[in-house]
Amino acid sequence: MKRFLCITLAAVIVLFSLILAGCNDENKKTSETKVTETSSKTSQTVGDNEIQNYLDSFIKGKSDFYGAWKPKDFNFMTIIFRNDNLAELVSGENEGYFSKYTLKDKTINVQLMPNIIDGTYNFKFSEDKQTLTLSQGGSEIVLVKQKDFTIVPKAPQNPTIDKEILGWWENEDGSFYCFQQNGVMYENSISMEFCYTYSAGNGKIKAVYNSGGKQNEEFTYSVKNGNLILNGNRCTKKKMD
Repeated sequence: MKRFLCITLAAVIVLFSLILAGCNDENKKTSETKVTETSSKTSQTVGDNEIQNYLDSFIKGKSDFYGAWKPKDFNFMTIIFRNDNLAELVSGENEGYFSKYTLKDKTINVQLMPNIIDGTYNFKFSEDKQTLTLSQGGSEIVLVKQKDFTIVPKAPQNPTIDKEILGWWENEDGSFYCFQQNGVMYENSISMEFCYTYSAGNGKIKAVYNSGGKQNEEFTYSVKNGNLILNGNRCTKKKMD
């Protein structure tokens, strides 16, 4: 795929996140705890909010950290602190990159973007818990909590859908996908996730996402013996816990 060539910044983020946070193994474990295998012969109903409900499950809980935050000085990004100890940097509208974060006393350690959000910080919430200030070496990063933030795009009008591919699927390397009836698609590739609008037919999936502008992806597919062959990789049908 050529999606990463269009955003040099995203490539730098991924490289440093993988080196500094060692997120691959942890994220794979996270993905595997959320997806369980089901018989390929079992039909699966996928509602139009299936992907959003899955993503929302990661920001539920009592911690004031959980949710989406936007830095006042860096409007091009949004940070999501999740309940599985993953921090997600959303640098476009429909894509996110994972790193780990740890809390200890009044400090948080997180590596999301070199020289911007990288290292151990003291933190303090405002009284209403809607502002979070991270301080390090005399400098501060002020984060403002976002309501109803999502990386899920608006469903397209009258999408072309192949009902055979609807549902959740996982391939052998642990990446997984969801295809909704309303033309919205999700991809989790262990250290990153994407949401698309899509159309499917004649063995091709045409997908679109936003990363500083409209980006196009194309997947090849077929369904054989209850398995989805996506870009040459065999995927088995899944159901979400």
